[in-house]
Amino acid sequence: MTIARLLLVAWMFLGGPVADAADRHSAAEMLREPWIAGVSVSSVSLSPDGRFVAGIEHGRFQRAFLLEVDTSEVTTLVASQPDRRYLFGQVPISVKWIGNDLLAVDHNNRESISVDRQGRKVADLGEYVINRLAAEGPLAEHVLAYRDVEDGDIALVNARTGERQPYRIGLPGKPVQWVFDAAGVMRSVTLREDGLRVKTPRITNWYRSGPQSPWVMLESWPLTSNEVWWPLRVLDEPDTLAILSRHQRDTEAVFRYDVATRRHLDIMAEHPREDIVHVSGLDTGMLERVTTAGLKGRTSWFDARWAGVQASVDAALPGRRNLLSGNKRGRVLVHSYGDVDPGRWFVLDTTNGRMQEVAIAMPGVKPEAMRPMETFEYPARDGLAIPAYLTRPAGEAPGARPMVVVIHGGPNVRDAWEWNEDVQLFARSGWVVFQPQFRGSSGFGRRFEEAGYRQWGRAMQDDITDGVRHLIERGIADPKRICIYGASYGGYAAMWGLIKTPELYRCGVSLAGISDLRDQLNSGGLWDDSTRASRAIVRARVGDPETDGPALDEVSPLRHAERVRAPLLIAHGNQDRRVQFSQSREMVRALESAGKPVDWMPIDGQGHDLGGILARSRYYARVMNFLEQHLGLPDANAAETPASGAAPR
Repeated sequence: MTIARLLLVAWMFLGGPVADAADRHSAAEMLREPWIAGVSVSSVSLSPDGRFVAGIEHGRFQRAFLLEVDTSEVTTLVASQPDRRYLFGQVPISVKWIGNDLLAVDHNNRESISVDRQGRKVADLGEYVINRLAAEGPLAEHVLAYRDVEDGDIALVNARTGERQPYRIGLPGKPVQWVFDAAGVMRSVTLREDGLRVKTPRITNWYRSGPQSPWVMLESWPLTSNEVWWPLRVLDEPDTLAILSRHQRDTEAVFRYDVATRRHLDIMAEHPREDIVHVSGLDTGMLERVTTAGLKGRTSWFDARWAGVQASVDAALPGRRNLLSGNKRGRVLVHSYGDVDPGRWFVLDTTNGRMQEVAIAMPGVKPEAMRPMETFEYPARDGLAIPAYLTRPAGEAPGARPMVVVIHGGPNVRDAWEWNEDVQLFARSGWVVFQPQFRGSSGFGRRFEEAGYRQWGRAMQDDITDGVRHLIERGIADPKRICIYGASYGGYAAMWGLIKTPELYRCGVSLAGISDLRDQLNSGGLWDDSTRASRAIVRARVGDPETDGPALDEVSPLRHAERVRAPLLIAHGNQDRRVQFSQSREMVRALESAGKPVDWMPIDGQGHDLGGILARSRYYARVMNFLEQHLGLPDANAAETPASGAAPR
């Protein structure tokens, strides 16, 4: 029996009216969706000896748990506790193995502790644990932990005794990356300099040859530069680092770097079109694996034994991403997920080939009822290849279908080939779901990302438009029934799409979208002005309100509300500190003044992300009723799947 099967879905009382009588969807119905009010599991990891797994259970009461693999016995390590400073109290948010009988647990209130397997507290560690310093040797029970997250102060902490050694680097700036040698000596550090006395915020890389040696600056760049490289490991060769860099190339690759000459040496690992996003094995002096960030992502092993284990697991669990960790000659933890499954964890015994399921990310989600996500590329009007995802509804309805265009936030982030609640909810309703990874999205190389700089409402929006037209030409999307939907930047793109290409869309939905770029850039909100660093980055990538004001106004929805033709649903949490609540409120007022159709949903007590269960249930009920009103009800021959919420007992 898995941890997920031992749990019950949390219940919540709904008071007062939550939907109009004519609406098909209600907040009470949405509460039955497993991704809103159901139990979920995350942060699952395997003990060094392979006998236990630990993880975090999310639900009405959150806890860190321990499961013994051989017996499936589950115990609570740390449970949520009252804390008057926080609405939900002190909540465990991550758990990491330090030794076979020692774990580190981080909490939402910046208290990190070590515990034994019975959940008894062993030591205070700091605010958050960054990582375990070594898998073996004298530092095996030591962790690197934040003493002060805001200032970047860190310490080396013995998780068994609580003894700590503060790292006082004595260099200007806030540490954002560290590299240690096998003896636990910090040898390289990356600093961000953005204090009040710094004229131009910068990133600098430093190195020292030993614990008593002076720090030497290797390279320095403006904070907005894409030339920055990141140290990964001190290699066995004298004064040589392994680094992640885009030196003279488009995608992130792993290089050897000569500290004495300040030169990139040979490439250790690369991919021509995809950024490398993860590496492992450098602590052994050689690369063991790299992971790249393509449309589906991929893992490449340089170790023959691990490559064989990966091949066996992929054959047993086809059509999924299967991530491995543990002992290649003993027990291996398999984290397996995909487009139709939020994920599950297995323990594989490589000595006998037996694989045992130990946890499920969302037990209420039934993979067989989900819709697969396709990957493809289409040409933008300037010839740039745009990556994208497409999810089609069930059924054999002839001809084109209604379509929802889902725009990710950021915008310098991306979607992924994985289970997505919005995508599955819309596909279940009989609608095609299109997710364009427009220029400026991350993971597809420097040129692709930089092509989106200062292109809000321009080339970035054109990429979305070109994708919609591409799917219309292919006969997939019904040109008369297309809506555009998104949150944050996606909300901006939804509003701007109704203005720039009103002929394309039947309706739009914006959650916490930006309507006035100049005002948002001057707002002082976390989106831009929380630090001089974020201020510099956003102004370089979006525009400077002091010098680019007219250009920003040209692509600000608030300035062109009279051009909106289609109905627009605008929702926003009134406690949003990232995008001002006024960005949506003023857009609603402008639309109402212009006599345009707008549905306004202010959400009390919520921030940029809708974290409250009741708020999320009401929001999605409102969205579904709005989309059905304008796209139509599900096609008669599209397979409808009822929502399911309760985890198996």
